Amino acid sequence: MKLDIRKKPHWQRLGPGLSLGYRRNEGAGTWSIRAADGQGGEWLKKFGIADDFAKADGKAIFNYGQAVTEARKLVRGGDEDEVEEEQGNKPVTLGIAMDRYKDDLVSRGAGASNATTPKGHLPATLLTKPVPLLDSQELRKWRDGMLAKMAPASVNRYCKVIKAALNLAAKADRRIKNEHAWTTGLQLLPDANEVNNVIRCAGHQLCRGCLCPR
Repeated sequence: MKLDIRKKPHWQRLGPGLSLGYRRNEGAGTWSIRAADGQGGEWLKKFGIADDFAKADGKAIFNYGQAVTEARKLVRGGDEDEVEEEQGNKPVTLGIAMDRYKDDLVSRGAGASNATTPKGHLPATLLTKPVPLLDSQELRKWRDGMLAKMAPASVNRYCKVIKAALNLAAKADRRIKNEHAWTTGLQLLPDANEVNNVIRCAGHQLCRGCLCPR
C-alpha cells in the first residue's frame, strides 16, 4: 500500500480502451474499470474491494491479479482485445442488446422502429457499456434527463422498450444478474398518459416488450 490516499483512482492501462483503477482509501481500497465508448468518451465502473485488510476471495474482494482478470472478464469476457463484440465470450452491451431486441421484434411482426427510435436517444456511454455493468443510477439519470426533451408518456414508452431489450439479453446470458438496475432505474413515471402516435404490432396483438397496450 505505497500509493497515496486520494479521491481519484490510480490507473493502469490493460489494453486498448481498457484501464484498471485502484483507489487507496483510509479503509479498504477499491477497484474500478475505465473503458472507451468508441465515440471519444469513456465510462467508469467500480466493481470490487481491494485486499488491503481482508483476504481476497475473487468474488467481492480482489488482489491485483484477480482484479486484472475480473476487469477483462467484465468488459471482454476474458477474450483477447481483437475479438469482435459479437463473437467470443464478451458480455453483450446495451447497444447490442437493443439491436437483438429489434431483430426479435421484426421476427414477431413488429416494427423495427420500436427499438431503433429509443436507441437513438441513448448516449454512447450507455450503449457501449456491458449490460452486467449497468446500474440503476445512470439509467435513472438518463430517464430523468429525457423529460427535458419529451412528454412523460413518451419517456415511459422508451423505458418499456429498453427494459424489454435488457430482459431479453438477461434471458440469453446467465451472467447478467443485475435486473434490479433497469427495474429500478427505468421505473415508469407516474401520471403519464399514453400519447396518440404509438406504433403497435401487426394486429395489435399483446406481446412482451413492444408498445402494444397491456
